[in-house]
Amino acid sequence: MFNEAQLSVVGYVASEPQFGRVGIGGVPKLTMKVAWTTRRVDSATGEWVDGNTSFVRVTCWRRLAENLATCLRKGEPVMLRGRLDVRPFTGKDGVRRVSVDVDASYLGYDLTRGVAGFRRVWETTGKTAEEAAAAENGAAIDSGGNSGGGFPDGFADGEAAAPALPGGPAPALASDPGDGSAGDLGEGPAGEETFDDAAIEALAEDSGTVVAPS
Repeated sequence: MFNEAQLSVVGYVASEPQFGRVGIGGVPKLTMKVAWTTRRVDSATGEWVDGNTSFVRVTCWRRLAENLATCLRKGEPVMLRGRLDVRPFTGKDGVRRVSVDVDASYLGYDLTRGVAGFRRVWETTGKTAEEAAAAENGAAIDSGGNSGGGFPDGFADGEAAAPALPGGPAPALASDPGDGSAGDLGEGPAGEETFDDAAIEALAEDSGTVVAPS
């Protein structure tokens, strides 16, 4: 639009924001007052003193209105930019007055006076980043209640199940004692080997008698 005035204001929210929906489609709308007080140096004392306090009526629409309605409160410092509209009107008492309105394009916190957190609202789902992350984490958990990075039921961290041998019972669970030793897998007392040479020769002879299926 041509011949319009843009106003930038650094001030604070002077009234509690009022949110509603207007029109046939229920367009989101938020209204409030924003005020600012000028500061100047007193020539007599050399100290900073407050000047006049000015007010504007601010109107926010659509996504800006919805987002501000969830977080903005009276008294909070803000920075405002929007289209300025000054119009005369007659009050209920018959007195002529002037209304100063701003149709906001941008409005946010003044971070020179404090800190704030930011949460993105996704266009497609209407969810915040935290809600979207929680939904993704929930989908990663399988029907058995185990997440992709966990361990199967009955096994602790650091333990691994050895495969079962055909025709025989499943072997015992093998685990690492964590001290650099081999655990119970090959040595007996005083470091002696527990393998029986006679038993090994007997197993070799038995394996030679096995007939392969035709």
